[in-house]
Amino acid sequence: MTSKLQVGLVGCGNIGAGGHLPAYAHIPEAELVAVCDAVEELAHAAAERSGATAYTDYQQLLAREDIVMVDLCVPTYLHAQLAVEAMQAGKHVLCEKPIAHSLAAADTMIEAAVRHGVKLMIGQVRRFDHRYASIKEQLDAGKVGRPVFIRRAERQFLPFPPSAWQWDPQRGGGVILDIGVHVTDLFRWLLGQEAVEVYAVARSVREAARAAGSYDHAFITCKFDGGGVGLAETSWAYPQGFGGALYAQLDVVGTEGKLQYADKDTNPMLTYTTEKGHELPRYFRFMSTTEYAFEEEIRHFVRCILDDKEPAVSLQDARAALEMALAAQHSAETGEPVQLPLGKGDE
Repeated sequence: MTSKLQVGLVGCGNIGAGGHLPAYAHIPEAELVAVCDAVEELAHAAAERSGATAYTDYQQLLAREDIVMVDLCVPTYLHAQLAVEAMQAGKHVLCEKPIAHSLAAADTMIEAAVRHGVKLMIGQVRRFDHRYASIKEQLDAGKVGRPVFIRRAERQFLPFPPSAWQWDPQRGGGVILDIGVHVTDLFRWLLGQEAVEVYAVARSVREAARAAGSYDHAFITCKFDGGGVGLAETSWAYPQGFGGALYAQLDVVGTEGKLQYADKDTNPMLTYTTEKGHELPRYFRFMSTTEYAFEEEIRHFVRCILDDKEPAVSLQDARAALEMALAAQHSAETGEPVQLPLGKGDE
């Protein structure tokens, strides 16, 4: 291994080019040497920005012996296939959330990591966001006693066209699988408990969701084995431009107090003009998290490879978050609560 860990980034779309790619400039332990996308223009644009070599053929990137780590920022339904191929080639893999589109696919990835003796981490980026890391530290320190109830909202207008894979129930899973998996992981992480029941009510509000047969607005309730309860609102149905400073809200009720967070309370600037009235400008590119959180996430995984340590987000964590999201999807479809662990018919 060279002094810098050589990395290949696969998927140069929204998250790949906007969140992961720029982070490598701030991680001295790693060097981005290759980028790959099936869309040639995206691959070359990413290469021009980073100085990496551009590929449109994933197998050519995997054939490079100098690449030690593969960073996958591809559509959800491709996670298992590409991750397994990378691990078969002896590469360590950082993969965007959710781990996969089904538990069977997730288990295939986990088994491949064990079989080939490589590290695999799923990018549950909330855990590397300083805002939520601070909240976790305060909860663990007992600042509000034992947490018993969490309310979470993640709300935006998905800006992608109707043909985008995110809308497709089989490729992206709609809002429950795409955003809901952030919430389910956050609940488990903050409560430190395992979910035993999930109930969800969901609707297809926007035309793109109705055409695809997927949900773009959902309320999800999760019950946990330690008595904790999580209630989440996940939505792509809010008006265009609603997000930014209004994207996220979090309340944690404990036995001895309450912890509250909202994007609007921490926005660093308010402007007011006679023409537009008051505005809360967006203070980072992605409404869901800060750019720095991607940097922290990638740096952590790089250090796990270099120091041979286990990632903070275990594969069991990633699988459990997916299982809860799939349970929510099934509950929304049937109108009934779903018990965990899932049976074969609910996966």
